[in-house]
Amino acid sequence: MPDDPDSKQPPDDAAGSGSVEVQFSSPHLVEAAPESVALDESQPVSSGKVRTAVEPTEPASNTGRTKLRTAIQDTVSGGVERLGAGIGTIGEGVSKIGEATKKVPLVGAGVARIGEGLISAGESIHVLPRVAQTRRGRLLLRSVIVGFVLVFAWIAAIVALNLHGNDTPDFRPDAEHILLEISKGSAAIDKLYETASPRFQEMVRKERFVDDMTDLNATLGRFREITAVNGTLVTTGRSGKVGRVSLTASYDKGICKTSISFHYDQGTWKLLGVAVEVPPELKITSEQREQRVAACADPMDAKKCEIHRVANAILEELRDDHAGEVWDASSVVFQKQEPRDKFIELQAHNRAELGAYKRILDVTEAKVINGTSATFDVLAEFEKSSGVRTVFGFTRDSKSAVWQLRSLKIVVPMPRSDEDQPHELPFDVPLPPASRDAGVRDGRR
Repeated sequence: MPDDPDSKQPPDDAAGSGSVEVQFSSPHLVEAAPESVALDESQPVSSGKVRTAVEPTEPASNTGRTKLRTAIQDTVSGGVERLGAGIGTIGEGVSKIGEATKKVPLVGAGVARIGEGLISAGESIHVLPRVAQTRRGRLLLRSVIVGFVLVFAWIAAIVALNLHGNDTPDFRPDAEHILLEISKGSAAIDKLYETASPRFQEMVRKERFVDDMTDLNATLGRFREITAVNGTLVTTGRSGKVGRVSLTASYDKGICKTSISFHYDQGTWKLLGVAVEVPPELKITSEQREQRVAACADPMDAKKCEIHRVANAILEELRDDHAGEVWDASSVVFQKQEPRDKFIELQAHNRAELGAYKRILDVTEAKVINGTSATFDVLAEFEKSSGVRTVFGFTRDSKSAVWQLRSLKIVVPMPRSDEDQPHELPFDVPLPPASRDAGVRDGRR
């Protein structure tokens, strides 16, 4: 009898184990058609996670700033792009000109290279706004801007320091004052010399300066005005700060170039030198200049030459021991230069060395400048010495006034040795080898 599956009984040990029998299929189940599942339901779901979507919100003020910054950036970027495009267009035009002039030697190639350079610059500027849109590009752009600012600030500081250190003063008023004083005559020239730089006074004697400037007045006439300032220069060296101005000056008899130098001494610009270029048509010869300043036709004629008589009278007073009276009658300038007691003492010493004064032997120089300043250089004879050089300087306020002593210099000759020939050494004095050989050659041994 066939076995019936439904009639089988589970074994005793399976029933006793507590297990449940499960049927996988059964002929009694009704077959159903498959149904589709929605897409969302088919997605895997992770446990413990909840998806949310939240829109980020910004304050109204930040939103406004962002929009403003964006608008400015767009405007600047557009302007820079247009600038780059314009430069590129100019470069293309220059390149075309270079192609057209390619046959011209040297010119065509140079123009073409300029056009290529402009095109490259335009492309670089055109791309610059796009580079600045990235974070790294913005950082690079900021670094470039900061670098340019630092370089320009450093250049500006150097230029400012140089301009401040080499600040050139305006010498025109001082130069005009000096030229006007020179035109006034010897008295003003003398005062101008006293206010000049100490370096100028060391290099130039007052008499020489007065003579030259007086001769300049006679040659060019009165100074009128400065017509142009041609150049100004200021230098600083070991001797201090020195300035020079080149001028074009107008005089009664013509227009000439003038150069005046200044020395910065004790906080003031002082006269250091004057140079005037006389026009060729106004230049005079040395003979004409000597005739112009000659004191008299014959300076040895005491009857006709006034300064000869005055000089001779002063030497006679010094001979008669009247040095104090000579000092009292001298000019104020002379009295300031040397005290009375010292002058008397010096003349007593000269009289002891030279002896009594006799006469004037010869006149080396006799000049009268503008009728108010005179120089008298003579060779005088004394008891103990002949041909002693004596130099007088005279001054007076007007041509009708009396001459006053302004300076006096008596050159005392150096003492001479009484022995003209050298003595021969005695034979018992040992000589060095070189001297002994020389004596043998001279025939003394």
